[in-house]
Amino acid sequence: MTPRSTLSPTPPATLTLVMAAVAQAIIAGLTLGFAADVSPWRDPVSDYAWHRGGRFLFATAVVLLLAAAAALAIAAHLAALPRTPAVSTLFLLWTAGLVVVLLFRSNVSAADPTASGEIHRAGGAVLFASLPLAAWALSTRLRTDTRWLAAAAALRRSAVAGVVTAAAFGSAQIVDGLPAGLLERLALLAEFLIIASTATALRRAVR
Repeated sequence: MTPRSTLSPTPPATLTLVMAAVAQAIIAGLTLGFAADVSPWRDPVSDYAWHRGGRFLFATAVVLLLAAAAALAIAAHLAALPRTPAVSTLFLLWTAGLVVVLLFRSNVSAADPTASGEIHRAGGAVLFASLPLAAWALSTRLRTDTRWLAAAAALRRSAVAGVVTAAAFGSAQIVDGLPAGLLERLALLAEFLIIASTATALRRAVR
């Protein structure tokens, strides 16, 4: 058994929740504030970066998610969270996807693709797929440890939401008529639920 640290996972887990919630609130604010320019029904979230003020807020949301990922990793280490190499690899892929989305701007129009835009799309595909899969794999691992049974159940539910919404958003990339923008925002909300479920489990680990 991995020895538990004398430091509490509560502060970094709480910080994770706060930063992820602020990032989600920024996306919600952009959705409402730029509704006249960026359709929440059909346009991707990254389109906010092409409008005055939107680029900074979009980048801030992504940076907050990256910081939340770092805090979550620290909390997991302090709580001696059981995990497998597959979980760690998928989590790293998720953070790599966030970095790619941050550094490479999206296409101005789907009809006019650019190298940067296609890299951005690939990064988005990785981040939407990897976190739900990481959550599913982690919940499977936690179900073998009685200390983490409650966390496993909550994480499995959020993982299912993540897989379903990510699959729906992926389908919208090849099926005309599906509300790609709405499905992407639902997938982002599911990712927030995964982060929140994991951070909450780590906060409770000290009890």
